[in-house]
Amino acid sequence: MVFYFHGTKVEETESKNVSEDKGTVVFECTPEDGAPFAVTIERRGDEYINTAKGLVGNKVDEPEKFEEALQKKAKEILDS
Repeated sequence: MVFYFHGTKVEETESKNVSEDKGTVVFECTPEDGAPFAVTIERRGDEYINTAKGLVGNKVDEPEKFEEALQKKAKEILDS
């Protein structure tokens, strides 16, 4: 799955369900004007947690909205 968020290309690179209530989705993110980086969203019960919160804050202009978009995509992937 590939989508764009404010000029950053975001691509799912790996999904792995660890258990019924836990799973991870790894996104490779490539900004238009910066170095690529990876973000892992982990499902913990009903929550979706960004395990690289500090990194995202330094890499994108709107980290909260970016994180929300990644969490939404991770939920779609893990719930399918």
